[in-house]
Amino acid sequence: MEGLYIDQWMQDARLIERKKEEHQTYPQNWPAYNEAQKREKLLFLDILRELSSFVPIEKRSGAGRPRAPLPEMVFSCVLKVYELLSSRRVNSDLDIARRMGYLSRTPHYNTVLKYFNDPKLVPILTNLVQLSALPLRNFEDTFAVDASGLSSAFYSRWLDYRFNGDKRIHKWLKVHLICGTGSHIVTHVVITDGLKADSPRFPELVKETAKFFEIKEICADKAYSSRENLQTVWDLGGIPYIPFKSGSTGKSRGSQAWRKMYLWFQLHREKFMNRYHQRSNAESTFSMLKRKFENNLMLRKEVGQINEALAKVLCHNICVLIQEVHESGLKLDLPESAHKLASLHINSEKISQKV
Repeated sequence: MEGLYIDQWMQDARLIERKKEEHQTYPQNWPAYNEAQKREKLLFLDILRELSSFVPIEKRSGAGRPRAPLPEMVFSCVLKVYELLSSRRVNSDLDIARRMGYLSRTPHYNTVLKYFNDPKLVPILTNLVQLSALPLRNFEDTFAVDASGLSSAFYSRWLDYRFNGDKRIHKWLKVHLICGTGSHIVTHVVITDGLKADSPRFPELVKETAKFFEIKEICADKAYSSRENLQTVWDLGGIPYIPFKSGSTGKSRGSQAWRKMYLWFQLHREKFMNRYHQRSNAESTFSMLKRKFENNLMLRKEVGQINEALAKVLCHNICVLIQEVHESGLKLDLPESAHKLASLHINSEKISQKV
């Protein structure tokens, strides 16, 4: 009897070793990584200045004190988020940037806060996120969709919660994004209230990405499982790897994609799930973003928090570009990319879609 247990143990041990051998690993290119980290800040300033140069300059109307240049204020706001400093403490870094030629003058810290709370920065920063992803349009064709929250540093009053039924003790926003599974570059982002559902944002994320990227596969979790979402990916020439919820049936109800993917899910579930698990790259993207640029939002007003969240995503994208420059020899050509992106017009109507 004891011999049977030993034989079984040996078989289990060999099976574990075989699985370890079959496990795919992704070795880190440490020389490239080290060089990217050492030079990150200098390259970050160069890329951020070039991105900011595509922001339209506001036309001055009437008399009075001239406005601060909008491209430079976008540069200053994003640099504040990158440095993870308060508006007062980042003033020295902005002065250094002025001395290096990135700014024409050092903005007052109150001016930086004023622009952070300006609604017109929402579509501008969103467009800059898209622009920063375009240098990788020939490298990415598989994408993952997910959402995660960023917490405010401020709380609701306990009296509002105790007597007025305010259940949102800790205010937070939700970041909905779509990213490439190879480099973790974010191709589009939508910021909403923390209580908004994930699934309705899916079509916009996918369609905006399809404007500039070839989509072969889209991976997302069950929260995005709907006929509309699957058909959106299918109509764009991609394959939606989104698992079906329990109780789902194969009835198409006008969605060819739903019927075909349901049959594929039932007949080839192991292959389906192998492709679906690329979705974990979206979680990796959020992990990268939050570990480097923190999980908290420091601005008080909602518009300021939305702009701060967008600036965090833009900082993440710039860091991804720097890493790809060193690891894959990426050649940055933002002017060419900008021609493929719609012009950066200040459109206040877009703000309601972000809140």
